[in-house]
Amino acid sequence: MKKSIKQPLVSVIIPVYNAQNFLTEAIVSVIKQTYQRWELIIIDDASTDKSWRIISGFKRQYPRKIKALRLKKNLNKGGDAAANVAFTKVKGELVARMDADDIACPERLEKQVDFLQKNPRIFMVGSQAWVINKEGDIIGEKKLPLTSEAIYENYFIFHPMIHPTIMLRRKEIKRKNLYKIKYSANNDLLTFLGFLKNKKFANLPDKLLYYRFHGKNDSLTFIKNRYFNTLKIRFWAIKELQYKPNIKTVLLNFIQFSTVVLLPEKALLLLYLLARGIYTPKELVLKMKSEFKLNFTLFKQFRINKVNTAEENAITQNITVS
Repeated sequence: MKKSIKQPLVSVIIPVYNAQNFLTEAIVSVIKQTYQRWELIIIDDASTDKSWRIISGFKRQYPRKIKALRLKKNLNKGGDAAANVAFTKVKGELVARMDADDIACPERLEKQVDFLQKNPRIFMVGSQAWVINKEGDIIGEKKLPLTSEAIYENYFIFHPMIHPTIMLRRKEIKRKNLYKIKYSANNDLLTFLGFLKNKKFANLPDKLLYYRFHGKNDSLTFIKNRYFNTLKIRFWAIKELQYKPNIKTVLLNFIQFSTVVLLPEKALLLLYLLARGIYTPKELVLKMKSEFKLNFTLFKQFRINKVNTAEENAITQNITVS
C-alpha cells in the first residue's frame, strides 16, 4: 500500500462460542497482518470451554489493540447477534468480519483496504477462500463471482459473499446494529440483501482466508431449515426490495427447491460439499459408497439381532411350555 494514502483504522469483529480448538490461530492471524492499523473486538457469547481464558491472555498481551467482552448469558442466536454487540464498540472507518475457527491470510486486510480506497463506490468487499480441515490441511476452495452485477444476479441462487471475508464501510450503516436478526440462521443473507438494494459489493480474486471445515460449522447444520429460511428471504427481497431475479436464476431456484424437498439431509450435505469444492466428484462417490456400506452393515446386524432374539424367544417359550 502506498504510504502517501491515509490508512484508515479497521475494526475486526470475531464472535466466539466454544472455539478453544481453533481460536488461537484465528487471533494470531489478525495480529500477523501486514496492515497494522487495526483493532480486534472479540465477543465471547458465554462460552463454556477455555475460549475466554485464551481471549484474556491475548487481551493482556495486546491491551491497546484488542477489546474483549464476555456475555453472561448466551444469546442463542448465532454469531451475528454477538457481532452486533461488538459493532457498538467499533471505532474503525472500515469493519471486517471473521469467525473464530478460520484463519486470515497475512495480506487480507491490506488488500481489502487498498481496494476500498481505490473504489469508493463499493460498499462491501469479500474474497475467495481456501477450505481447510480440522488439522489445517487444504481440502478445497471457495470460488465466488467478482463484480457487483454478478454478485447481484447470484443472490437468488446462493450467498455469493463468504461471510468471514467481508469488509465494509461503517459510516454507510445508518443504524445501531450491523445485522438484522430475524431467524435462527441466515441473518447475514437477510442483512446483505438489504444492503444490496442501494449499495455495491465486490469480491477480490485472491484467496484471503482459510475457511475451516470441521463438520460442526453452523452453515452445515439443519440444511433443510436453513434453505427454507433462505427461500423466505429471497421472496422477501423480491417483494420489499424490488430485487429482480432473471429467468436462469428462477429456474435454478426451482431445481434447488425440488432437490431439497426430495433428498434426505445427509445427501444434501454431500451435494453442498461438492458444490463448494470441498469434495471432488471422486471423493463424493467414495463417501457415498462408504455410507452405503455402513448402512448395509448396520442393516445386516439389525437383521441378525432380530433373528437371534426371535430364536431366543422361541426357546424360552418351549422351555416354559415344557
